[in-house]
Amino acid sequence: MTRESRPKADGHDDGGEVDADGADGGDTAVTEADGGQADSPHDVDSSGTLDFDDVKAMSPDDAADLLKGEPTIPSGASTMLRRRYLKAMGATAAIGATAGCLGLFTADPDAPDDDDLDYAEIEEMTLDWVPKQILKNLNVQVAFNSESLYFRFNWEQPDPGGWYHDYIVYHEDEGEWVRHASPDPWVAQDDHADHIGFYEDRVTMLIGDGTVQGFENFLGWMTVHMGVRDLPGEATAEEVGDHPHLGDDNLGRSDVRKFIPQSRTGEWWEAPWDDIKPQEELDEMLERGEFIELPMFRSHRAAPMKYGTDHHVLDYRHGDEGRDTFDTQDWDPEDGPEYMYDPEIVADGAVDLDDLNNGRIPQDLFFEERDDWLDEHDPYYIHEDWLVPFDPDVAEWDGAAIPRRPLREPEGSAADWRADGRWNDGEWTVVMDRDLDTGHVDNILLEEGGVYDWGPAVHHGFTSRWHWVAYPYKLGLGRGTDADVRARRFDGDEPDWDQVETYTLPLIYPGQADWTWLTSPRHRGYIPTRNAEMSIWDVHENPRRMAALLLGLEIGEEPRR
Repeated sequence: MTRESRPKADGHDDGGEVDADGADGGDTAVTEADGGQADSPHDVDSSGTLDFDDVKAMSPDDAADLLKGEPTIPSGASTMLRRRYLKAMGATAAIGATAGCLGLFTADPDAPDDDDLDYAEIEEMTLDWVPKQILKNLNVQVAFNSESLYFRFNWEQPDPGGWYHDYIVYHEDEGEWVRHASPDPWVAQDDHADHIGFYEDRVTMLIGDGTVQGFENFLGWMTVHMGVRDLPGEATAEEVGDHPHLGDDNLGRSDVRKFIPQSRTGEWWEAPWDDIKPQEELDEMLERGEFIELPMFRSHRAAPMKYGTDHHVLDYRHGDEGRDTFDTQDWDPEDGPEYMYDPEIVADGAVDLDDLNNGRIPQDLFFEERDDWLDEHDPYYIHEDWLVPFDPDVAEWDGAAIPRRPLREPEGSAADWRADGRWNDGEWTVVMDRDLDTGHVDNILLEEGGVYDWGPAVHHGFTSRWHWVAYPYKLGLGRGTDADVRARRFDGDEPDWDQVETYTLPLIYPGQADWTWLTSPRHRGYIPTRNAEMSIWDVHENPRRMAALLLGLEIGEEPRR
């Protein structure tokens, strides 16, 4: 197995000292992690594959050698946790995206007695609403200059078509239009007749500057609560619509999305979804930066425009001020959508469902480059410039598919994040960047030498449930910062990624663990959680038991209301 030529990150999580770059970025050499790249006794065979037993027999260090970057687990994590995750990450890298990897922990001599847990079901991921993969490796590079911060993400995603999203499709046998949204058919372990949708692949980040208590310890776990959509006990549309802040008379929402506990009344950790602070207090929180920034790469709703979407989490997951990259068109099962493709762009006013199901429309059809590809390919997205009123004589045919989300040029703070994403040979590579100082109140001010609470997530196949999240990390702007992931300073307009350290982060499927559960007596660590004395890293050091616990909540679908 041949590594990429780009350097791995400094081996700074062993407590060793790392030289800092000079203020001007300097020419400090990038070196391999301490210990070098010793040959593994379990080399990949000529076919480029390892089997499960090969990885299980490896040492943690040998498993780490299978990764593209330096395996990155915060320095405060225990040796036991680090060893276990190295094995799981190595298996995921070697065996592929379908590796469950939980079985790697069965032979751990330090593991507790787990006879009370049925790992066979968990390992196979046969549950309807559980994806077949519970751990992903995310390769991350970070760089900055005097004006902007750049992220480069790379991860394995073998299913083609992750750039298709939310189509209205005509079914001739039923004589009506049907929405094909989520879940995708290929994400779960087994076939499910109702999984006919298309939901875009995404990579997201949470960024905080230390003003939100508890965020450095629990990251996204503290933004999900009883009442949030798509979880047991979600608030109903009627409840939300009648709410004086969230509902029809104010925000006009029909569901509850991420929020920080501090936006609710009571102790700092208490988070009743419907007990929201007055708007004046929320405005003051926004002004002093007491929120979490949430940028997204969306492979359909934004990537063709070469932008991300920009959000902030306070009392709700708000889109930033301005106009984002997509709108929504109305539709009716009998009458169809409002708009279709201009037939001069797509001959029959719609793309073919069969082409979508088989991934025939390529991903890299960027709007600004349309003159280079429109003669050869139909676009999988619809732009506002290509909209014409729907005509059933043109576009009402069996399998006709029309996107529900027309794209457009973004404006204002909503346009702060730029993004360029490419899917090739089963992998996504995404570059995102924004100005250090956007001048907008709904973005966090970033500065050289600053250290920020940060964690990414990867989404695949479903709107909010099927995603893999990072544990909390410290992100430092500069190699001399006391951080888990350090951005490299560069001069010029764009980073040379071959000269930027690569960090490999383990992302896990979080199941239905949320802040309500973590701060309740049903979680044995609820008191130190409420006292901000522990981290999600401390909750369960064995990722096998962690996954079992989270999936146990999933299996039970406990109505925590």
